[in-house]
Amino acid sequence: MAGTDDDPTARASEQQRQWTASRTAARLLSNARPVTAGERLGALAASPHAAAVEPVDLYGGGIVERLEARVADLLGKPAALWFPTGTMAQQAILQVWADRGGSRRVAVHPLHHTQLQEEGAFAELSGLEAVHPTTERRHPTADELRATAGPLAAAVVELPMQELGYVLPTWEEYAAFAEAARERGIPLHVDGARLWESRTRFGKTAAEIAAEADSVYVSMYKGVGAISGALIAAPADVIEEARDWRTRYGGNVFQQFPAVVAALDGLDAHLDRMDAWVRHAAVVAEGLRRLPELRIAGDLPHINEFWVTCDLPAASIDTAVLEHLEATGDRWLHGWWTDGDASVAEATIRDDALRWTADDVAAAGRAVLDRARSLPA
Repeated sequence: MAGTDDDPTARASEQQRQWTASRTAARLLSNARPVTAGERLGALAASPHAAAVEPVDLYGGGIVERLEARVADLLGKPAALWFPTGTMAQQAILQVWADRGGSRRVAVHPLHHTQLQEEGAFAELSGLEAVHPTTERRHPTADELRATAGPLAAAVVELPMQELGYVLPTWEEYAAFAEAARERGIPLHVDGARLWESRTRFGKTAAEIAAEADSVYVSMYKGVGAISGALIAAPADVIEEARDWRTRYGGNVFQQFPAVVAALDGLDAHLDRMDAWVRHAAVVAEGLRRLPELRIAGDLPHINEFWVTCDLPAASIDTAVLEHLEATGDRWLHGWWTDGDASVAEATIRDDALRWTADDVAAAGRAVLDRARSLPA
C-alpha cells in the first residue's frame, strides 16, 4: 500500500482502516482514541455543563459567559471573549492593538501561524504589516525587539513555536522579551494555543505566564480536547473592542453551546492531566531516540507534543504503522507523516501514551521501521 499518496481513493481507504483499527487498539502512542460523532454527542448530552438550568446561549450569554469567566480567572485577566476559531481571535485582537497604537506594523516571527497558514488574512483581510525581529529558526530575543526600527502596534510571541517542533523559550528569555515590549510601550500578545501545556517546563501557572502579556489567546480544541473554539483574555475595555471585531469578522454566531460544553468538559478533564503528559513525553522521546532512523531536534520535547523526522518515505511509514496496528493492536506513531526534506510526524502524548515505556516505544518502532523499509517505494 505504499505510494497511496498518488491515489486519493487508496489513501482514503487506508485512512479509514487506520481510524477503524485505532478505535479498538490495545495501546495508542500518539493522540487520543477516535470516537464517532454519535459518541461525542452522547458525551456532551451527559455533561453536567449541559444539564445546568440556564438560558441557552444566543449570540453569547449563558454558558458562553460561564466559560469566558472561567478562562479569564485561569489566566488572571479581567475578561475573556469566546471566538469560533483561533485564526479569527488573533486577527481581532491584533486589530484592536493596531487601532489603539496608530500603526499597522506588528512584530511577529515569519513562521508564526498568521504568516503561514491563514491564506494571507494578516495583510489581505486585516491590513496588518508583519515586521520580523528575526528570521532565524528560533524565538526572537529582547534585544532584537528593542532594535526593530519604526513604530509597532504590538509584538507577538508564540508559546511554544509550532513550526520549530513546539519549542519554548526559557522563562528568562520570555520575561525579558515582555520587558522589552513594555520598554517600547507596545502591547505584548501571546499566541498561547498550547499555553496550558507550557506550564510544566516554565514551572509557572497559566496566570503567571499570562501576567507578562497584555493579551493572550488560548485554544480549546488542542490539549483541552474540545470540538473547536478559542478565547482571548485581556483588560475589559480591550475585550469590548475585540467583541466588535468578532462581529465584523462574522464570529458572533447564533448558538455555540456544543463547542462550549466540550470546552468546559475538557478543562475539567485535562488541565490537571497535562503535567503527566509533558513529563511522559520525555519517556517517549527517549524510546524514539534509540532508533537511528529517527531524529528529534535539540532538547525537545518542551511540551507533550514534538516533531519526529525520518528519512523513510512518509507513505511507507504510515502503511507500516497500520499493518503493525492490525497485527498487534499497538498503534505506534501513526498518521501525520508528511514528506519534505525528510518525513515528519507530530507526536502528541496524552493519557493513552502513559502505558508505553521507552522500551515499548523503541521495540514497536523497530518493527514498524523495518516493515516500512521493506515496502516498495
